[in-house]
Amino acid sequence: MKIIRVLFWLFIILFLAGIFLPQNYQVDRTIIINSSLSDVHKLTNDLTQWPRWSPWSELEPSVEVTIGNVKQGVGANQAWTDDSGGGHLLFIASSENKNITYNIWFSDSENPALASISYKQLTANKIQVDWHIEGDIKIPVIGFYLALMMDMFIGPAFELGLDNLKIEATPTALTQP
Repeated sequence: MKIIRVLFWLFIILFLAGIFLPQNYQVDRTIIINSSLSDVHKLTNDLTQWPRWSPWSELEPSVEVTIGNVKQGVGANQAWTDDSGGGHLLFIASSENKNITYNIWFSDSENPALASISYKQLTANKIQVDWHIEGDIKIPVIGFYLALMMDMFIGPAFELGLDNLKIEATPTALTQP
């Protein structure tokens, strides 16, 4: 009987935590690349270049991407479908020497997450690239727990994407067809 009481109170505590604790998340990853700001911007600002470095098709072979009529800069957009649902994104800001920022909707979510890929010059041929996403998971009770796990879900994909971007942004990769 004591075990049942302990399990009951544990369930109540977990339930209340899920209701009252924040459901927002933030994931950040950084890499140093031997390249120029403009070369990294060309790869990140143009959705037709994303297959060269983006981790998503590598991690989810069922993904099918459809790029919209605007392919680069503000207004560029794409949608995708995969075995887990899909989503779409829309570039909302683009600065050649600074970043791209985009809204991203997962599945049929009404509220987008805000994501960005930022770059800054460290030395003459080294730049720091930061990939960031933040959002809210508005699912009662379990949203908090999903938000806690977002770094585990998205972080490794961002790391793979940044590693791929590093390879593609090196001068030797840029000169190949």
